[in-house]
Amino acid sequence: MKATDALAKHLKSKGYKKAFALQGGAVVHILDSFHKFGIEVNYLHHEVSNALAAASLVRASGEKTLLVVTTGPGCVNAMTGILGAWQDSVPLLILSGQVRSNFTSYKLNVRQKGTQEAKILDIVKPITKKTFLINSEKQILNIIDKADEISNTGRPGPVWIDYPINFQWPDINIKLKKKDKKNLQKNDLKINQVCKMLKESNNPLFVFGNGIRLSGGLDILKKVVNKSNIPFVTTWSACDFFPTDYNLNLGIIGLYGQRGANKAINNADLLICIGTHLNVTHTSTRLDEFSKESKKIIINIDKEEIKNSSVQFDLKVNSDAKFFLENFQKKVTPLSKKNYFKFKSLNWYKSKETKYINSNNLINSLTKVNKETKSCIVIDGGGTALYAGFQSSNINYGQRVICSTAISSMGTGLAETIGAYFSRKFKKILCIIGDGSFLMNIQDLQSIKQYKIPAVILVVNNNGYLAIRNTQTDFLSKRWFGTHPEWGLSLPSIKKVSKGFNIDYMLLEKKTLKTQLKKLQNIKKPIIVELKADENQRLLFNQIYKKKPDGGVEPQNLSEMNKS
Repeated sequence: MKATDALAKHLKSKGYKKAFALQGGAVVHILDSFHKFGIEVNYLHHEVSNALAAASLVRASGEKTLLVVTTGPGCVNAMTGILGAWQDSVPLLILSGQVRSNFTSYKLNVRQKGTQEAKILDIVKPITKKTFLINSEKQILNIIDKADEISNTGRPGPVWIDYPINFQWPDINIKLKKKDKKNLQKNDLKINQVCKMLKESNNPLFVFGNGIRLSGGLDILKKVVNKSNIPFVTTWSACDFFPTDYNLNLGIIGLYGQRGANKAINNADLLICIGTHLNVTHTSTRLDEFSKESKKIIINIDKEEIKNSSVQFDLKVNSDAKFFLENFQKKVTPLSKKNYFKFKSLNWYKSKETKYINSNNLINSLTKVNKETKSCIVIDGGGTALYAGFQSSNINYGQRVICSTAISSMGTGLAETIGAYFSRKFKKILCIIGDGSFLMNIQDLQSIKQYKIPAVILVVNNNGYLAIRNTQTDFLSKRWFGTHPEWGLSLPSIKKVSKGFNIDYMLLEKKTLKTQLKKLQNIKKPIIVELKADENQRLLFNQIYKKKPDGGVEPQNLSEMNKS
């Protein structure tokens, strides 16, 4: 059997049924075989879009997904999506076509040998769990087995296979090595210590991170929360575990989280952090002020994250989140019920309106009226739309939020909308994206049109890069270089862009807003909805900075966030 035919057949047998790709000379055999053996291939117009969409599909559904890129520039174009998958622990299998093996420059002190060739594995090694170079057509199936296992076990992440074209077309005999059975490592869960610390606590608080979802532990988590009555806060990537109005859900923590959630962190005397290592986005640089009265417990599968965390933990548990929760659920005892309204009530407020519609108010209204459980909110990684998306969205039962939270890169939203759509789990998709981010992968509009994706693409038009402009306002006396049309940044008409891609367009207006929002609940095809916001609108919440005598600034405790 032809090597790439055997590859496709084997991948499908291992559960890989979908791929994203951009065609190229070094991958034509691979993609031809995928079609021959029924692997669904979706072709987007840039490798970065394919990488972001592939990772989004995995985020949305957990399905095993493939990314196929051609040699050289095709590989490096995918870097942003791969970095996002790496930092957010998204399992992904990447196949890159490569020049003939005798023209690769690996292990040679030269910059290039083959046409459009690059030592791609040397480049991606720091942002993948493992890399493989195929040195013989006979290796491919066994390497697929290894790559699949590595990508999906332990802390998940992307694995990259570089596949020279001269090993793609020969016939091979399918002989697979027997897989060794590995015993699961049974770590000391320290359940009794956790329960003892919990019993001694008056104001315990869970902090939930995406590691719980990655472990498959959401169902058992809900049992733990219902049994224990312990309130919780979340990171961005865990904000959809429970509905916004769930009584024990005290909100999203961090620099661009919610005020009540950060106050709850400050009020706690015990933090139990599961599936998160609490990086600086959650704590701020003022580690001395972060929940300073509390004892802290971390449960995390990655021992290196535990070892290198900036937060000083009193108890460290190196464990898979689901395994810990299953055992913890057996021993935890209920906490007496309390009223947490004093924290929840601080998590959102209606912003003052000017002659423009406030994006925080609009996003809250738009998401609150959507009761469809099979809904997805895709939040682009860029600035103001990102912060408003997390601070103001009202999440209902069963709904999902998709975002490359760690890299928070401008321009991810359209590709991630496509990826979420191909999970085929959602009846409604809302993409929240800024006018600056909207342009960065504008080619994705053609794919959204081609596949007739029924998405509401909410473009928050604040005349450029507002989040960066706010920084320039606060620290550089309003010198808005590169962030405003009058300071070197040119932006097109959103309406004309919509027309160019033949996608429906709507401009939100105050006088007809209620009618327009009602209409958006029944959209069956893509529509670009422009919100012209105040170009000086401030964030719903942000960290306070105080000036120092030497002219510098000092960040303040997150529990006292600014309101706009």
